[in-house]
Amino acid sequence: MPRNRPRTGPSAYAISSTPSKWVKAVTSTTSTARILGRILADHDWPGHRLVGPDGARAAWSIALHSDDNYALQRAATTLLGRAVQAGDALVQHWAHLHDRALVTSGRAQEYGTQFLLSADGIELCPLRAPGSVDARRATVGLPPLAVALKAVRRRYTPDSSADETPTVLLAGAA
Repeated sequence: MPRNRPRTGPSAYAISSTPSKWVKAVTSTTSTARILGRILADHDWPGHRLVGPDGARAAWSIALHSDDNYALQRAATTLLGRAVQAGDALVQHWAHLHDRALVTSGRAQEYGTQFLLSADGIELCPLRAPGSVDARRATVGLPPLAVALKAVRRRYTPDSSADETPTVLLAGAA
């Protein structure tokens, strides 16, 4: 990952924790991403019919947090999109993953699901055509951006007791 990008994924949340926990989170993410890559190659997207809603959500979460493996993120986005069209996955998961892959590649997101948490607060990652974002969000069953931003701000606030608040990418609450 380029140095000028915020830390993302499960490892980002552990940065303020002990280094051993951070290393464990990074290793776990890398290992699960490899396994997901094999599953995608063998079965396409592991949708609700193959692995159930919990398994599909787990696969989505792994892909979402695989920022260090852009090829996996893009392949997962494509396959998840096909699963959505087949009625085998949630369109909201696709929108989050699509935005995450765009942000990971340095491009503006489409649906406004990706936020940055820094010492200055919560900010929306760059967004294509902000004036029409709520219409795009509605097409994929997401609430208006103002509602999502309020929920993210309620859920994630900088820990005032930490010496330094890490910059992380937030996706779960949007």
